[in-house]
Amino acid sequence: MAESTSATQSEELQNIMVEVARTELAAVTAALKFWGSWVQSADKYAQKISAELEKVSEGGAVSKNFAGQLTDFSREYLREIITLPNLAVEHFASEVEKISKPSPSRTRKARAKE
Repeated sequence: MAESTSATQSEELQNIMVEVARTELAAVTAALKFWGSWVQSADKYAQKISAELEKVSEGGAVSKNFAGQLTDFSREYLREIITLPNLAVEHFASEVEKISKPSPSRTRKARAKE
């Protein structure tokens, strides 16, 4: 009886540890999704600003649209980055949902050799 209880507790502990590891993995991938998306957005923003500055430096004069372009680029960048937390939360929730689905129980149990 004591061995059965010990085995059950050991199995329950193992199940808990697996769930913790899966949840941790979901959290890490959500964080990576957030930071990866931020890097892409910041890179796109920097490239657009750089291209606009290059146009100005080649022409020697600031175009009439320069301030408007910078404002538009900044606005677009800010719109993108404010969506990132929600994107990360949605990713985390979908990962947790995937891992929380119960695995199908075995229909056959292994028999000990006689």
